[in-house]
Amino acid sequence: MSREEEVKGVRLFDVRTIERNIRKGLTTRKDYEKYLKTLPDVTDKAAPPEVAAADDFDDDIDDLDDEDDDLDDEDEGGDEPNPAPSNDGSSSPS
Repeated sequence: MSREEEVKGVRLFDVRTIERNIRKGLTTRKDYEKYLKTLPDVTDKAAPPEVAAADDFDDDIDDLDDEDDDLDDEDEGGDEPNPAPSNDGSSSPS
């Protein structure tokens, strides 16, 4: 199999597009299952998951509070709002 064919095969079975490719008839579920069986086992190369500290949950809540404060600051802005146009089409206050 040439390099180009190999790349095309990998893209055909990409986890992000496989369902679409099966629906379009570009491949079958059976072919996909065969492809998955040919993949090497790389579990020994995986990084161990990070263990969250017990106080991380509190930090997440603090972060959410900070985001709310940022949104409030944007709302205040300090600029005067533009006056609403009057009925005569001018934008100056009466």
